[in-house]
Amino acid sequence: MGGRRLTLKLTVSLSLITCFLLSSSYGQNCAKHSFPNNRVFKTCSDLPVLNSFLHFNYDTSSSELEIAYRHSGIGSSRWVAWAINPTSTGMVGSQALVAYQQTNGTMRVYTSPITQYQTQLQEGELSFNVSDLSARYENDEIIIFATLGLSNNGTMLNQVWQEGGLNGNIPQMHVTSGANVQSMGTLNLVSGEAGTSNGGGSKLKKRNVSECL
Repeated sequence: MGGRRLTLKLTVSLSLITCFLLSSSYGQNCAKHSFPNNRVFKTCSDLPVLNSFLHFNYDTSSSELEIAYRHSGIGSSRWVAWAINPTSTGMVGSQALVAYQQTNGTMRVYTSPITQYQTQLQEGELSFNVSDLSARYENDEIIIFATLGLSNNGTMLNQVWQEGGLNGNIPQMHVTSGANVQSMGTLNLVSGEAGTSNGGGSKLKKRNVSECL
């Protein structure tokens, strides 16, 4: 009997530790974030790597996607980007929104079509319309705001997000290992589910956490 009780206690303890680790990993729930000026986004997703979150409103009648991409825990000498890839699941072909704080303290935010791996994120027009583009840096977090016209891109998108260093005001190549090569997946604009490149999804992970309760 004593052995069974010890085994049961160990099992319960391990379960509690696992639940604690899971809840800590997903402690930054995007749904709890408040934007200034009472700005509201109906749907959000905790992206699985790079301390990133996507908030959005999607209008099915006009196919307009209003987004706020948040990248937390980032220094002022770093760039961030969020992109849609209309043709593939990787970086090449991505239509990116890029932002960083310049050496004079002002924010630069612009569009950049990614045509090759060795890119310095040159500015250029995207394959879809972009309006209301802006960015802010505060409390070690960069937020990119934009409205995208996606009339020909459907409701299931390939998304990519990324970050890297700066040389002065020039973006440098990002790290090519770890989380920086895992930051891609799918986004369902109707259900709000964000899938990962390995087939998982943010909703599934949140549901796993709730099973601990």
